[in-house]
Amino acid sequence: MNKVINRAPGLKLVVETLKRSLKPIGNIVLICCAFFIFFGILGVQLFKGKFFRCEGFDTKNITNKVDCDDAGYKWTRRKYNFDDLGQALVSLFILSCKDGWVNIMYDGLDAVGVDQQPQRNHNPWMLLYFISFLLLVSFFVLNMFVGVVVENFHKCRQDQEEEEARLREEKRQKLLEKKRRSKENCGSEAQERPYYTDYSPAWLYIHTLCTNHYLDLFITCIIGINVITMSVEHFNQPLYLEEALKYCNYAFTVVLTFRAETFRYPRLRA
Repeated sequence: MNKVINRAPGLKLVVETLKRSLKPIGNIVLICCAFFIFFGILGVQLFKGKFFRCEGFDTKNITNKVDCDDAGYKWTRRKYNFDDLGQALVSLFILSCKDGWVNIMYDGLDAVGVDQQPQRNHNPWMLLYFISFLLLVSFFVLNMFVGVVVENFHKCRQDQEEEEARLREEKRQKLLEKKRRSKENCGSEAQERPYYTDYSPAWLYIHTLCTNHYLDLFITCIIGINVITMSVEHFNQPLYLEEALKYCNYAFTVVLTFRAETFRYPRLRA
């Protein structure tokens, strides 16, 4: 996998960006957790025991839990509430995800008191609690994740461009040095022979195969196909698929083992 990433500059840039972003993202996670705990404790103080309501056929005259029990109705608690810190954190997570946050906010506005039937828009000032949380956490803190990744992406791209420029300069200098040496040695009978001149035909064939660009492309395709076969495996898979995957695994093992063996002989890759 590292070989595939290194051969794709764009993919390598993305992976390097994610690696550099881990530490600042960890700091943002700590800040986010601190905000969640703070608003969770505050939510418990404001709404504990208040996210209950009477469910029945006619609840217009119901004002509290006692009236609900006398009428034979059911006194139920909302799925998302602030009765304890754990429940509060779950409710705040739903608020931060923007999924069902309107219902939680309306329950907070309608809350009257412990064992009291909610009333529509009983306390509009509670809206400040939910707006503050959405602005600080859902909008500001969570968007910091995007900012950190974008900043590190630009830094990594700049470093990559500088590295590529340095490599191009080194390559140009080596080419100039090679031309200079070839001019100095022009006309001399003692020319430096390639290191693989004395190889046997078999070793020379292996050397040509290992240094071929198409071999790298072939290995890259094999790695991709191997990943696909691994992703096809599933629970209760048919017997024929299990057998096919087993033989494919044998084939991939042989090919990749041969590829690994070529790196045991550095001169073959020179």
